[in-house]
Amino acid sequence: MRSILFSLLLFTSSLIAYETTNLQLLYSNNFKGDVFIYDTVDGEKTTLTFEHFRTFSLGDMYMFVDIMDGEKFNNTQTELYSEIAPRFSLSKLFNTQLSFSILKDFYIATQLNIGNDYKAYLGGIGVDLKVPGFNYVNLNIYYLNNNIDAKKTYQISSAYETKPYYNFHFEGFIDITSRAVNTQQQFLYNLRELFHTKEQIFLGTEWLYYDYDYKGISSNTKLFQAMIKYKF
Repeated sequence: MRSILFSLLLFTSSLIAYETTNLQLLYSNNFKGDVFIYDTVDGEKTTLTFEHFRTFSLGDMYMFVDIMDGEKFNNTQTELYSEIAPRFSLSKLFNTQLSFSILKDFYIATQLNIGNDYKAYLGGIGVDLKVPGFNYVNLNIYYLNNNIDAKKTYQISSAYETKPYYNFHFEGFIDITSRAVNTQQQFLYNLRELFHTKEQIFLGTEWLYYDYDYKGISSNTKLFQAMIKYKF
């Protein structure tokens, strides 16, 4: 798996047109639900997230790495989870303009997810949308195969970010499969003007919601996390 990640990063690194990187620190003592992948024994968890996005000559790539500290139900204290999602623009691949109306471009969408004992492979199609008031909105529909559930399924994913309004903005994502709904919504305030720095520092909160229901097994968690984001 790590060789695949390295190959994807190497492929896009020499073709960068635009890139942005940030670090996020999140904390909550409300992880008191019954979701194995999120909740902890005492409800406390701290997460450090490295997030990166870049465009390149054939499309774009999004990735993040989470380092999570909190005692899980299997006695694990620290976990590592990462996703990498390259997309390949059909307009660029076929050297033609495919945008019309609110549809900016179409993509071949791929994704690789890796956790401590989890691996998932996703492939499908994607689209970028023009939505007033937003910096970006994208929608991807995947075929999903992982090493946990025997039955393969679909995943519908959308990510978005609003334009700033008085230094406030809203961003997040939602993933929907036949088994689960997973969403994380961030409401952030840009402190750059207060600190007069070139880098951007955001302070705010993230709302996390996860609901799973499959073969008679169900679990749910929902909570707010305090967070700070440093954008390079």
